[in-house]
Order: sequence, then structure tokens, then C-alpha cells
Amino acid sequence: MDLGKISKENLTSRVYQQIKEAIMSGHFQPGERLSIRSLAKTMGTSITPVREALLKLVSYGALEMMPAQSITIPVMNKEKYLENRTIRIANEGLAAAEAAKKIKKRQLNHLIKINNEMIQAAKKNYSSESIAKNYQFHLELCKAAEMPTLLEIVEILWLKIGPSLNLLLASVPESAPKTKSNFHQQILEALEKRDSESARKAIEQDLIQGGAYLLAHFEQKSP
Repeated sequence: MDLGKISKENLTSRVYQQIKEAIMSGHFQPGERLSIRSLAKTMGTSITPVREALLKLVSYGALEMMPAQSITIPVMNKEKYLENRTIRIANEGLAAAEAAKKIKKRQLNHLIKINNEMIQAAKKNYSSESIAKNYQFHLELCKAAEMPTLLEIVEILWLKIGPSLNLLLASVPESAPKTKSNFHQQILEALEKRDSESARKAIEQDLIQGGAYLLAHFEQKSP
């Protein structure tokens, strides 16, 4: 997710949305310090809407306010990761089950396109793009559930896990398959069949098995 200049209309909300999506898609690294002035310059705005957006994200726990008012991306540990994963399984599982009942053909085709783009990015070793496409797949799936409050909850969870997905770049061994997306494929098949339970189970396995290397990373870092 690239940050770019935006129009003056609804400035604060648009700045917030763009920074929020950048965090969820892994644009920033765990522990990275966010400069209000640098972000404002990149986005072509004054510092006020950027400051307001960052403070809102601090209130959600997506950012941390450090001494001297510096704002950073939080660093996750094993306990926080497992808590996040458990809540995501419950909420994204519900979203997948509901999406299987409601998804429209154009939404399913869009998910198939995103998944194919993720696979191609992985084949070319475009790891950052692959991570961003994975985030996009999960959020678009939740949107198909047509439950706005549930989507808000899932977005908060992704705000907290998104930056840590960058750790996969160092955690996944070179021998690991570059194009594995079996669980995404299972999700897509369940959606096409309108099979809510299979969609729920496939999301659960995607979050558990897909995050295995990330969990191993946190276990190695645990005291």
C-alpha cells in the first residue's frame, strides 16, 4: 500500500483511511517510528490531519505514543499474537460463514483475482506485494459478509497484526513453497458452493497453518 497525495475533500478521514490501510497491509515495520512531518509531506497535507489520524490510531492500539510524543508501530510478542489470532479466527470465521451465504458473483471473481495476484507475486519473490494481497483478500472476504460492525472489529485486529507479517520475510525458510495458497483456494471453493461451515473451517486453518512460521518466530524470541 503506497502513500500518495490526496485531495482536500474530507481530508482528515481520507488521511486516516490511507494510513490505516498502509498499516494493515504491512507498509510499516514493527517498531518503526512515524514522523508526522514526513507523512504530511508524502501525502501533500498539513500536519494537523496527519496528527489527528495518528492519535485516532493510537486510541485503537494500532500505534504507540512513546516518551517525547514520538509515535511508533507496536512490537508484537507471542502472547499478543496468539490472542490476536484467536480473536481473528472467531471473527473472520463468522465473516467467511456469512459471506458464503451472501457473496455476489462479482465479489467472488474479485477474490479470485486477488488470490491469483498474490500467487504471482509470491512466484516472483515480490514478498511485500504478496503480503499486501493477502491482507486485501481477507478484508474483501469480510466485506462480502455485509456486517459493517464485524468489519470494523476485523480491521482493528489487522491494524495490530499487519506490520508483524513483515517478519515472515525473515522467518520463512528458503525451502518453503513460494506459491502455497491451499486454504485460500478452499475458501474460494466453499464460497462458490455456499458452504458456510467449510468456509469457516478453511479460514481457521489459513490463520493457524499460514501463521505457523510467524508463531515460530515469536517462540524463538520469547524469554
